[in-house]
Amino acid sequence: MDTKRLITGIAVAMLIVIGWSRLVQYLAVQHPEWGWQAKTEQPTTQESVATMPATQNVEAATPPVASTQASVMTATTQGTPTTQSSGRYSVTPATQPSPVMIGSAAPSDPNLTMAVNLSPKGAGLTDVLLNEFKRTVESPELYVFQQPYRGPDDDETRSLATRSITIDGQVVDLLSLAWQQVSKTDDAVTFRATVSRDGMPAVQIDKTYKLSPRSTDESTPQGSEVTLTYTVTNFTGAAVNAKLAFNGPTSPPRETDRSDDRMLVGGYNHEGFADLTHASVGELTKDKPTKDFSKDSEGKPLVWIGMGSVYFNAIVRPDPKEPIQIVTATAIGFNFDDVLNQHVFLKLETNNFTVPAGGTTTSTQHVFMGPKKRELLNSAYYAAPLLRYDETLVMSSGPCGWITSTKIINGLYFLLSFFHAIFRDWGLAIICLVFIVRACLHPITKKSQVNMAKMSKMGPEIERLKKKHGDNKDELNKAMMQFYKTQGATPILGCLPMFLQMPIWIALYSSLQSTFELRQSPFLMFFGHHLTWIKDLAHPDRLFYFPNNPINLYFFHLDAINVLPIFLGIVSWIQAKVMRSQQPPASTPEQAQQQKMMQWMTLMLPVILYNGPAGLNLYIMTSTTFGIIESKIIRKHIKEREALEKAGVVIVDNPPDDLPPPGSVRRKNNKPDEPPKSGGLAGWITKLQQKAEEMQEQQKKNKKK
Repeated sequence: MDTKRLITGIAVAMLIVIGWSRLVQYLAVQHPEWGWQAKTEQPTTQESVATMPATQNVEAATPPVASTQASVMTATTQGTPTTQSSGRYSVTPATQPSPVMIGSAAPSDPNLTMAVNLSPKGAGLTDVLLNEFKRTVESPELYVFQQPYRGPDDDETRSLATRSITIDGQVVDLLSLAWQQVSKTDDAVTFRATVSRDGMPAVQIDKTYKLSPRSTDESTPQGSEVTLTYTVTNFTGAAVNAKLAFNGPTSPPRETDRSDDRMLVGGYNHEGFADLTHASVGELTKDKPTKDFSKDSEGKPLVWIGMGSVYFNAIVRPDPKEPIQIVTATAIGFNFDDVLNQHVFLKLETNNFTVPAGGTTTSTQHVFMGPKKRELLNSAYYAAPLLRYDETLVMSSGPCGWITSTKIINGLYFLLSFFHAIFRDWGLAIICLVFIVRACLHPITKKSQVNMAKMSKMGPEIERLKKKHGDNKDELNKAMMQFYKTQGATPILGCLPMFLQMPIWIALYSSLQSTFELRQSPFLMFFGHHLTWIKDLAHPDRLFYFPNNPINLYFFHLDAINVLPIFLGIVSWIQAKVMRSQQPPASTPEQAQQQKMMQWMTLMLPVILYNGPAGLNLYIMTSTTFGIIESKIIRKHIKEREALEKAGVVIVDNPPDDLPPPGSVRRKNNKPDEPPKSGGLAGWITKLQQKAEEMQEQQKKNKKK
């Protein structure tokens, strides 16, 4: 019968875990306002987006995104140029448009950190290549992002492409226009679009991209910023009112395996400081396909807007000193039916500005496209009051937000960096962090072990209480708690070390997922040789990786054989068995069944953490192993003390001043033992337990009345 109950309990527990996973996905879709992220099954790369059918249209899933007030003829780049017209105004595409690249794709380039490929269509980006970083740990290809979501020919979602210019209330389409290239250097290029009225040039828009040079000066962009300048020239004899509309950056590819880490993030001016607001891509749904980022919830004006992942950012920031600013920022989602390829792009609009007759007006925008490295974003330039890009290093919300606060994550990173500087290995740094945490928790762990040793000797008294109170469970529990209190034992103390480590596990998980230095960092790699199979501590350890032939199970996606979670399950089983041997005897058959079930529940740990980061699994496995060793040492010490006490000798750990020096012994007297006094954390737990008992007594009295 006990075995049947045990199997039933394990099956129910497994169903709860599976059901919880499905419930979270369902609630994330039904309630996007909660800020949860629906679980996806595998990382999405922007290369996979390029394979989507070319006939698929963004408007099929979203409202129209182009602001046009009149019909606009489609320009063609084949054969004879065709004039685009919108009322009185018209534009003529370039005769021989061609893509262009600025920057450098060479990893050893001493001057530039990126290569930017641009399309003449809307003068937008085709992609951005960061020459310092690899795309994946398994591939030698360099990191590429800022690609259009549906391939290189997609104008609608092309990053930073100019959508239109509104002149005196009339919209002129510039998104499908092939702009003319007028100048180019290694680090800069200028495109031009000319708007004619009645056959004569009226307004000219010059669009210049210039890369910032590589630098170690913390007061500069340090090579991770592109300056985008719009110069609007008025050829007419009267001032014109104008407004620009253009795309924001696209999201970087996903980096995490367990959830979608792509975020929309905005900075808002609060008395000269940037306050951050963020939202996950999954918050946009088919029912709510758009989200306004023009102002935050308190009405503060927008300073900058962009998209990011846990390791990379792409942010557009207008120069605050210039009269042209971004006043409208709308996030537009599409492709909601395909969870793996759900995407969001940004449509941005400036305020209305005046271009004087025969004059020019300039708009300068600073576009950050780089890694979320602490040493970079904590620099004086990026941590300036109106930028605060350093706040994007840790973006968390929900009930665990306080655990994953910036201060805690930075503290963990400081410790890890300190140990990494010594051992030159992030895995060894994580193991050293285990030593620090276990050392800090040792007094509590020791008190917990001593407490369980006391309770394990209370079997005869517990049996006497069971016989005395019979089937009256309320009276039995009350008598047992009173007995524990008089003996100075606290049942809850046994689980305290594990509960105290839970916040550390959660914070470490966020630290692994937000510390760029751990991205693609191997465990035990020296002189170019891997001593283990773990090549990326921020991802599962993947002894065997088969992404092209995954196994889709009901509750998770299996694309690799991960060994660390299996090792973790083994050591957790051993620890549970050791802890069970140290626990007091169960007072009821139900408690005995619960103790057995808790040991079997450890087998669920590999399932829960199977796709977790290798660094987190390494930490928990090492901590559990050290916990087993620590428990053995403490139990040995307890047995030695018990042997001395049986011999009539008492070891005095902290004798008063009037007693002989430490190491001396004294005989027991015949005075009755007094209940031990507890202080600190254990005392607080005892008081909390007493209050709970008092509340139970009061409830019983109220029921009797």
